[in-house]
Formats: sequence, C-alpha cells, structure tokens
Amino acid sequence: IIIENYRSFGKKTKIGFPGSDYKKPVAIVGYNNAGKTNLMNAILYGITEKYVTKDTFSINDFHNRNIDNVPKIMTKITSSSETKVDGKTADLTGFHFLEFQLDGTEIELAKMDSYKDYNKKYRSYTAFGASKYFKIFYINFHEIKKEISTKKTGWGNLTSFLAKHIQSLVTTDKEMLGRKDKFRKEIKNSTESVINDSRLRKFIEKIEKNYSKNLRDNNCNIEFGLPEYEDIFLEMMFKIGLNGDSTNLVPIDHFGDGYISMFVMAVIQAIAETNGDDKCLFLFEEPESFLHQNHQEYFYKTVLCGLSENGHQVIYTTHSHKMLDIFDTRGLIRVEFDDQKKQTVVSYNKAKDEFFSEVEVDEIENGEIVTKIRDYNNYIKIIEPNLNKIIFSRKILLVEGPNDLMVYKEIIRKMVLDKSGDEKFADTYLNFNNIVVIPHHGKITALVLIRLCKYFGLDYYVINDFDFEEDFIEKLNFETEDEYRNSDLYNKDINEIVAFNLKGEELSNKTKKAMLTTNWKLIKEAEKDRIHFNIPKLEQVIGYESNDKDSTGIWNIIQCMTEFGEDIFPKELVKFLEIDKVKRVENEIDLDRVQENFA
Repeated sequence: IIIENYRSFGKKTKIGFPGSDYKKPVAIVGYNNAGKTNLMNAILYGITEKYVTKDTFSINDFHNRNIDNVPKIMTKITSSSETKVDGKTADLTGFHFLEFQLDGTEIELAKMDSYKDYNKKYRSYTAFGASKYFKIFYINFHEIKKEISTKKTGWGNLTSFLAKHIQSLVTTDKEMLGRKDKFRKEIKNSTESVINDSRLRKFIEKIEKNYSKNLRDNNCNIEFGLPEYEDIFLEMMFKIGLNGDSTNLVPIDHFGDGYISMFVMAVIQAIAETNGDDKCLFLFEEPESFLHQNHQEYFYKTVLCGLSENGHQVIYTTHSHKMLDIFDTRGLIRVEFDDQKKQTVVSYNKAKDEFFSEVEVDEIENGEIVTKIRDYNNYIKIIEPNLNKIIFSRKILLVEGPNDLMVYKEIIRKMVLDKSGDEKFADTYLNFNNIVVIPHHGKITALVLIRLCKYFGLDYYVINDFDFEEDFIEKLNFETEDEYRNSDLYNKDINEIVAFNLKGEELSNKTKKAMLTTNWKLIKEAEKDRIHFNIPKLEQVIGYESNDKDSTGIWNIIQCMTEFGEDIFPKELVKFLEIDKVKRVENEIDLDRVQENFA
C-alpha cells in the first residue's frame, strides 16, 4: 500500500506486506496517535472493502486539513478469480487508486478505480464490486457489541462482520434455498394457527377496515407476520446457556465485553474452519481490548497464529506486548508520529527480510556454542516475558538481570525526584517518556537484543557486569576478531587476570578467554558510548559485600544511597534517559506542566 496526504500521513509512504509464504499474522504497532487506525482505514479503502463516494471524505481527511493536500491511496493486491452471480468474473488482482476531483474546496468526486498495471493504462473491470465475492472480515474490537449485531441500519445495510457472514451463508447455501418455499408456508400456517379467532386477529381486521375506508374504500389486505425469509436470519440472535444450562438461555449481547470478545474469537475460528480452501483476509483493530492479559497471549497464539498457519491473511493493530512475536520481524510494521514533520512515518517495515538471517549462531559464552539461535530466543522469551515491550518503546535500557533492573529503576526514580521535586512524576517518569528497562539475562542474549534494536532502528543503551577485577575495557579496542585473538591480551595477559566463580574458585584460562571474548564482542556490537560496565559487578559497585545476590539486601543498600557517580550511572546514561532535561517544579504539577517539561 502507498499512502500520501491522508490524515496523519503526509509524505508518500510505502508499506509492504509479506507474501503468502509467511504463515504468521502481521502486527501494526505504534504509540497513541501514531496513525495505526489511519493506516487500517487506508487499507480498507484500498482493498475496496469500504465503499468510497464523494461524501466519504471531508477536509479532516486531507493532511493538516489543507485542501491542497489531496489524499492518495494505492494498493497492489493478489487475489483469486471468482464467478459472480451473473457469470462475470470478480478479480481484485492489480492496482487500485483513490481518485479525487475537486472544484475549489468542494469534493466533486471520490472513488476507488482499478487497473491491471501501475501506469493506469488498462482498467480492470473485473475489480468493480469484486470485494463482496471474497471472504474479507474487518472487526473493530473497541465496538465489540456492534460487531455481533445482526441488525440492519435504516438504509438496509448490514452493520457487522457477523451479519454479513450470516447473510452470505443464507444466500449461497443451495440446500437452504431449496427449503425456502416450504419454510415460508410453514411459518405462515403456524402464525395463522396462533392468532386465528383471537383478539389480535380482530384488532388487525379493524385496522384493515379503517385503512381501506381512509383510502376511499380501496380494498386492502393487511397481513401481520414475520419478516421476509432473508431478514428472519438477521432478526435472530445468539443465546448462551452458562454451565451447560440449555433451558435458561441469555442473549449474547447481555454479557460483558470481555466475554463477547471470546465469543467473537470462536466465531472467527469457525469462519476460518469452514473456509479451508477459500482463504480469508482478517483485519482486526486492537483485538486485545477487553481481554485479560493471559487471554491476550492465548488469542495471539491460538487464534491469530492459527488463522495464518492455515493460509489466511491476518493484519491487526495492537498495543499489547502479549500479542506479537518480536523475533518474527517480517510480520511487524511500526509507525510513529514525527512531531517535527507533523506526520506519520513508518519506522520499521521489512516484509521481505528476516532478523535471524543477520544473526550469527556461533556466539560463545563460557566455552559453549549457541547452535540454534531461534530456539535460544524462544527460551529467552520464556524467562523474560516483557521482552516484546521493546518494539512498543521509544528507548530501551538493557540491563543484566532482575537485581540490575531493580537498582537502576530505583536510581532513575531518585534522580528524577531530586531534580523535579514531584514524587508521582518520578514514579511514572519511564512510562511517560516511553522508555523501557529490560533484563537480557546474559551477554549472549544482550548481543542478540542489541542487534534487534539496531534492526528496528530503536535507541538503546546497555549495562553489564565486566566480570574481572582488572580494568581491561580500554585494552579491548580491537577492530576485528582476528586482531583480538592474535593480541598479547588474549594469548599472554590472560594468565595474569584474576577471576573467580560464585563458589570462590579461580577460573581456568579457557573460561576467562571465553568471558573476555564475550565482553569484547559486546563492546564491539554496542559501541562504546552506548554501553556501561559495572566493574567487576553491580554488587561491588554499590557496596554490597555479600556474594548471595539477595534482592532484599541490595534494595536496602540502594535505599541508603543519595549520590550516584560515574561508576554506577555515567553521564551518557543521564543524557540517554533525558534526566538532564528535567526541570524542578515547586508547585503541584498537572499533565500540561509535565508535557511542557519535555517540549
């Protein structure tokens, strides 16, 4: 899809989606007001799912509300060919352009036009009205109750994905259509048998008599009964019997939004399972809405991934780190709002590339070789469940483990409190600035996560223990690995390095070499101004003398500290976290004042 001058999108923006070989869902992520919904709307127009007329758009849809910024949307689609009811072909394959005609400030014409080629030489007539012949389902989970309604609007249009699908089933099922006349007769006979010789019947007859008289004795026949055959199915509703109760059924729209979301989950799965050969396109707006966190991950892995694995295309927006896999980079689209350019920009979109193709699999730690980097990363995601938060954040601070996480978050809180004088602001400083602190649980993982941040174009800083008493950091300034391995530091000086394990046993030269090598690789990967080493480790830097890594003891030490020097919190880190920009506010502050702090 290419978008230009549509709402928050200004400069021409091209977004690619992975092909049918990619069997995972595609997530659109970004901060609030980044442009995710605008992108989803552009997709819906571009695939002709949302019908376009001159009344579809207003000045609010023109970028910066400037009439000269005419919205442009172009999509390239691949689809199958379907046969319409009249025998003609429906095919969306090709290019689809949003066409505008303006008369001064008035929109005279707006439509989606389709062509077989990008240069608009050959119009594609098979694309006109073609979208209704394909299984396209758009669901906005913010309005989940509307999405299960099978009612019509006042103009006779269907209002939800569920109603559209039920209508499709009713109108295309030949066996049901064959029973249509029989059904009508039975319904009519049943209705007559109920109201015959009743007060209701007499009431209807009086209406009929008066109506005919008012129409100058025009003989009119009035029938009181159910809607037309097709409309009956749209008057029906789903009812739920809790705990197996089949007698006391409750309409589905009487339940909470979270319960309805799980019902919609089952509907989506049923649609996919009954369309095994006819692949669907599913478009979801924030499916995590109203779902418990644990159910969010279930929804992602069971429903979204399940749909994709079976060949359906799934595109969705999300704010939840439970709803994506950060290492499946082909399926990630990250949008941001550029405050300087005043427009949405795509900060990450590599539909054809994969992160793992750039990651080496021979990284060494303690002499062991990681041979299956993908499996290793799956393991890391298990021990660090917050890892996916990286893709949602503006800046990422990578620390070694949980104690480092605790210490640095507390130091940051104290430093911000000291500068601002406001406790609530200090408590929420990282959240407000969209900065996340993530433990990497080991230098090998740190290497992978640094590369991942670079791959996504994210700003990062790394904190690690150095492991050795001696300060060899400045000596690890080798440009290449061959230069490093042929150095005296690696081959001779290693004998002079003193290092012990947690049991107090001195490490072998082989282990020391492996640890030093990992530190060199970390420096080389992170770049010197983006990494800080606690020498030899965090506990000794803060003065915690015990070797038990007890979190309570470390917490008590940190509570007594009031000053934090270069050995624990360097100037580069202060600048990275933007703590140097914090201003003191003497009075009680409100959100406007906080935002002014960081303007």
